[in-house]
Formats: sequence, structure tokens, C-alpha cells
Amino acid sequence: MSSKEQVTIIYVHPWDGSFSHAELEQVKQTLAARHQDYNLIDLYADGFDPVMRANDLSVYGKGDFKDPMVGKYIETIQKTNKIILIFPIWWLSMPAMLKGFFDKVFLSNRIINFVNKKAVTHTSVDNAMVLSTSELTNDELFKEYDGSVERIVNFPLESIGAKKVTWHNMGDIIVAKRPSLDGYLKQLPSYVNEFLDSEPNA
Repeated sequence: MSSKEQVTIIYVHPWDGSFSHAELEQVKQTLAARHQDYNLIDLYADGFDPVMRANDLSVYGKGDFKDPMVGKYIETIQKTNKIILIFPIWWLSMPAMLKGFFDKVFLSNRIINFVNKKAVTHTSVDNAMVLSTSELTNDELFKEYDGSVERIVNFPLESIGAKKVTWHNMGDIIVAKRPSLDGYLKQLPSYVNEFLDSEPNA
């Protein structure tokens, strides 16, 4: 991957003592070691309001927005080639903060349009990687629940151009012991490097 291509990290966690935050720091270090440019969208640190309010809906149908932060995010996503998404899985779903981001930022005529139910993107996104954590084990999350979380998150990412979405999940996060957590973090650089070097259709 050329360093001129733009990576955007979308980070969704309110606590800097979380395992998600440790993942974020490891990802940033890996990108820095590669001299890879990146943008960081930290929804909680930015104070993003995920709620779709009446004034938002008053212009939503026109692909417009009232929240200036939405405009900033749109500009970033439009220039992005690869997305790294970091978040915890709560109640078999994404955090409300991330759902609100998809709702308010992925606007028609700016990020995406649906023509005859087919997505037409206005971005350069070609690839995405998800780094998640869950209280459920990986088998419970991805097999017993039939990939429900994957579908919820993959659909918006694929709709804006990601031809491939790679998932890595640290399951059983509440009871996981330090050696397994540290071992997972040590694998992250290889996950990130493989993601950056891979072709979207590979």
C-alpha cells in the first residue's frame, strides 16, 4: 500500500483504560512504523451527537446536514481508501455512537446513493478492517448467532465501497487473562500490515 493512500481509523469507546483503547494505540504505532498517513475519528473524544434529531431530519432527505461535525466526517471519509474500525460489541450490536455515525454521516449525494436498490458510492473506500471486543466467545458470537453482528456492520461498510471487510474479535473479554490479552495485542501489527498490503478482492 502506498503511504499516499489514506487510512482512517474510526474509534468508538468512551474509556481510555479499555482494551479497545489498547488496540487503538497498537494500530497507531503500527501505522507510524510504516510511515503511513492516517486520520483518526474518535467519536467520544469529539463529543459527537449520534442522535438523529428533528432539525437533522429536516434536511436529511436532501443529503444535507445541520451538525458541522458531520461535514468534517464526510470530508474525511470522501478522501479515505481504507477504514479501520475499532469498537466493543454490546448486546450483540454496535454501540449507539457508531450507529448514529452511520445514520448521520453516510448521506445521499455525499457518501452513498441507492439506485434501484444498488449502492452507488461517492468515496474511494476499497477495504475495511474491524477490530472488536465481546463478552461472548468468538464461536458464540459468529456461529451461534449466525453472524448477526457482522451483517449489521458490514452492510454500511460494503455499501460505501469496501469490497472486503476483515474481522478480528477479542472474545470473552471480561474473563480473559492478561497473557491472552497481551498475546492478542502482539498479533495486531501483523493484522494491520496484512490488511494494508492486501488487495480488496484477494
